[in-house]
Amino acid sequence: MKQYMYKVDTQKWHAFSTDMQFKNIAAELERATKAALSNDKELENAAFERAIILLDASITDPKWKNKTKLYQLRDAIAALYTNNVHPAISNLISKQILLQ
Repeated sequence: MKQYMYKVDTQKWHAFSTDMQFKNIAAELERATKAALSNDKELENAAFERAIILLDASITDPKWKNKTKLYQLRDAIAALYTNNVHPAISNLISKQILLQ
């Protein structure tokens, strides 16, 4: 599969509400979970990478006053990406995001 770098239009991303940003990040974590359950490491990693890129775009969004939660979530996703953690963990994190 050809690799490419996922890019975010930050102007459009910043126009989304914080809730919508979280839902998009959670969707990428759901994709990672489904890929992991299908033993597709390439798709799983791509979804984690997109989630991190979207989080980075959220971190630059001025409407986020307290960015601590964003940094903690980014650290958790990076750990999932690098440590081959069970898919249930990424599923749990995505569900927690939606509850925020």
